[in-house]
Amino acid sequence: MIKSYTITLTHDDWTLYTEKFSEDELYVKVIKRLPYMNDTLENIIGIIYARDKDVYKKVLKMISKNKMILRFDLVNEYKNKNGIKAVYASVERIDGRIAGMLFKDCLVYEMKESIMSGIEKWNIVAESSSFMKVLPKIRELTYEFKVVENTYDPILSIQNELTHKEMEILKLAVNKGFFDTPKRVGLEELAEELGVSKSAIMQILRKAMAKIAKKTVFD
Repeated sequence: MIKSYTITLTHDDWTLYTEKFSEDELYVKVIKRLPYMNDTLENIIGIIYARDKDVYKKVLKMISKNKMILRFDLVNEYKNKNGIKAVYASVERIDGRIAGMLFKDCLVYEMKESIMSGIEKWNIVAESSSFMKVLPKIRELTYEFKVVENTYDPILSIQNELTHKEMEILKLAVNKGFFDTPKRVGLEELAEELGVSKSAIMQILRKAMAKIAKKTVFD
């Protein structure tokens, strides 16, 4: 049976990079992983956020010294008064690491990871029996370890849960700057462009944002 799990753990890796900082100061998210070479290497797309530029530079320096990371490229950097957010791509060795064990010994459909304040949170969609068998091996690599089976549907993404109209209006709101601070457009402008009432736009936006909030909190 395919199920969704959340693993919370600490171990020697990203934990060491982030344990001295709060989640408001530094976090890392791995949003896409692609294993290859018989599950000994993986391509990763991730995000690094740091509020302070010196912390950001320090993390990049630590990454450059990590022998398990064969290649590391910054795809984009976004800087503003709140800090620096960077999208990165890397090629990493995973043989003997947590990701490697999961890919090798478990039927994984999706695996994402977020690291904040020294704690790693892995969101995994996998075949349950093979997943449970590999857990003891993973536990040996960690200091703290907790597994929770999630109750929500692991297959549906937020894009699949939004209606076509909700997605259309959300995209328009983002592109027009409705969520910017300060706002570049208001509800009236969005309603006028779509030819609907202001109250209709507000109702659809609230439904869409409620779905996103629930998916974000419980994922």
